[in-house]
Amino acid sequence: MIRTTFFIRPVALAMLFTSLTFQACKDDDTTTEQENITTVEVHLTGPGMDMKFYWRDLDGPGGTAPVIDEITLPAMTDNIMCHLHVYDESKTPTDNITEEIEAENVDHLFVLTPTGADVSIASDDTDDNGAPFNLETLWTTGSASTGTLNIKLHHEPTDKANTASPGGETDFDVTFPVKIQ
Repeated sequence: MIRTTFFIRPVALAMLFTSLTFQACKDDDTTTEQENITTVEVHLTGPGMDMKFYWRDLDGPGGTAPVIDEITLPAMTDNIMCHLHVYDESKTPTDNITEEIEAENVDHLFVLTPTGADVSIASDDTDDNGAPFNLETLWTTGSASTGTLNIKLHHEPTDKANTASPGGETDFDVTFPVKIQ
């Protein structure tokens, strides 16, 4: 009986170690197919406005330059709601990628950076963990001015609180001209 006990313990330990090793080596299926993003829509609603502005590159990188709308907003306006939409218009019907991004909100971060134009942008949503997501933002315009708005979508950011350098991969990086009048 003593020999059996000593034999069972090493075998049990070996099986436990093997089980843990296989679990540790298990394929991590976190790779996702890179989406073909052809269109970014900036949908703005607010006092007396419901406007959509588009960045479109239907043939992808290289080839024809993207077609980009100028975002035009009234000066001195509060409570402008922005909702971003992301599409792949190379497919029929158009693939609304926004839904997938929303479903995976903890793995994504939209970063909106105005330069030159007198507009301030505040987050108006969070991901499922309470961290910034920025699919929806609240804009306030100041005096008449011109500039740009850069929008980036970060995938698996390492620091969602740091919008200057959140880490992760960049799914898209687009820039709109902006005019406050």
